Amino acid sequence: MMDEYQVPEGFRHYSGPSPAEDNIGPFFYRKLDDELLLGMRATDKHANGNGSVHGGVLLAFADYAVTMLALSGVSGETCVTVSLNSDFMAAAQLGDWVTGSGEVVRRTGSMTFVRGQLAVDDATVLSFQAVARRLKRRD
Repeated sequence: MMDEYQVPEGFRHYSGPSPAEDNIGPFFYRKLDDELLLGMRATDKHANGNGSVHGGVLLAFADYAVTMLALSGVSGETCVTVSLNSDFMAAAQLGDWVTGSGEVVRRTGSMTFVRGQLAVDDATVLSFQAVARRLKRRD
């Protein structure tokens, strides 16, 4: 069985704010300069009936990517996903290191528009476009 915490150097586990992400994932991130890269190791618990990564797991990881990208470079706020559109391009296999990346296309006073992709090596697995509602952080 593959260890879900076997991750490339420099990736950190972001836990706490959303326990669901730890149960589905765990998901990881790496920030270098202005680039944010997300990651997850595909293990047995992520499998569908065909032995590849379940589409729902990929969508949950895409949602994690949306919020992490939307909050990158801002402070004092959180967000919730309002809309997430996706296209499955290929299957991710068990053992794969799946990465998420993207960009903020536009940020308004109340919304952040994001686009990105999930990939294994250089092959896109899923592309997404999303809108996140900006919220003030409650401490």
